[in-house]
Amino acid sequence: MTNSCPICQKRLPSYQFIQAQPVTFLINRVLLERYPADQSQKSWLPPSTSPSGTEIPINLLDFPLLPSQILRIPMRTLQNQVILRNHLLVCPETQSLQLAVLYKFKASVGTIAKITSVEQRENGTLITIVGMDRFAVLKIKQTTEDHVVAEIERKFEQTESEHTTDDLSSVKLATRIHSFFIHLAQSAPSRSFSNHVQGLLGPVWLDSVQTMYGPLPSPEDPVGLCWWSAAVLPVGNHERHVLLETNGLMDRLGLILLWIQDLESQWTGRREAEESE
Repeated sequence: MTNSCPICQKRLPSYQFIQAQPVTFLINRVLLERYPADQSQKSWLPPSTSPSGTEIPINLLDFPLLPSQILRIPMRTLQNQVILRNHLLVCPETQSLQLAVLYKFKASVGTIAKITSVEQRENGTLITIVGMDRFAVLKIKQTTEDHVVAEIERKFEQTESEHTTDDLSSVKLATRIHSFFIHLAQSAPSRSFSNHVQGLLGPVWLDSVQTMYGPLPSPEDPVGLCWWSAAVLPVGNHERHVLLETNGLMDRLGLILLWIQDLESQWTGRREAEESE
């Protein structure tokens, strides 16, 4: 057996290198053609122009996944890997494999997530996904402990050609949110706050969340800043799901600002209590 391609004679990548690559649309097509019996287990995500009512398998999570949020899912057992394979969505538009995920306690709006990497580890497989488009659940057809099969309607953000007069207003709100995070990064850390907000200060904090969630988006990208803020701020799953359900960008930015005001009031109250002691 040779380690070179029989056609171009270039050296072939190692098996370990191939194992570490993301599962792609092309690889999936090759597998389907090589093993046609598996085709019945694949669901095809229709293009964005398709009418609502698409029926797909949806994974249930203990928390809502937001657009642009990165999530790593460990697959430690063969059963986990089989479930994952059966729930894959093939998206020809983006040439990728995707998953649909839903907050199990509020089965109304979920997120389509793209698989970005698959890593083989000693204790199993680690799947990395990133949230993309939202979807609304129209009708649930089947329910199990870990997933549902439901008809959905995909929701998309405005494209550049669909910008409205609200754009300037959304940038203004986004600027206020962005300024809040810059202020946090320039503030000295403090352990005197409640456990709910401890550590939410200082450049080290900003560096750590940017490592986890990506760079702080610019106010000129209010959509990206909205979802980044929701992933970073210390709020509960219920609040995040309410944001996920909210369609208007201005309304979502308003919710983020309410969260920020609540945090600021906590800090102000704590400082006043410390000064009076």
